Amino acid sequence: MNKIRAVIDQIEAEQRQAHQVDEIPDHISITELAEDVVRGKRRLTQPQMRMLIELLPYYAPKLSAVAVGWQKGEDFYTRLEKAVRIQEAKLIEGRVIERDD
Repeated sequence: MNKIRAVIDQIEAEQRQAHQVDEIPDHISITELAEDVVRGKRRLTQPQMRMLIELLPYYAPKLSAVAVGWQKGEDFYTRLEKAVRIQEAKLIEGRVIERDD
């Protein structure tokens, strides 16, 4: 009976160790973390995995979206400059006209 209990304890200890997840170090970027998860070098908890899935598009945009803007010459700076110029063109200076009535 003691042998069986020892084997069960050993199996439970191995399972706990296998499911144990380390803290994510601060110096690892989101993209590095995603690569580590994909390659099986790091395990994440369910909430961490969900957060990674939600954050990844903001840290690593799809290359097709970046390439289209670059080909058209519409990077963020160019589009912002164009928007600022349009806003300047719409500026109307008003003056008060005095009436003698």
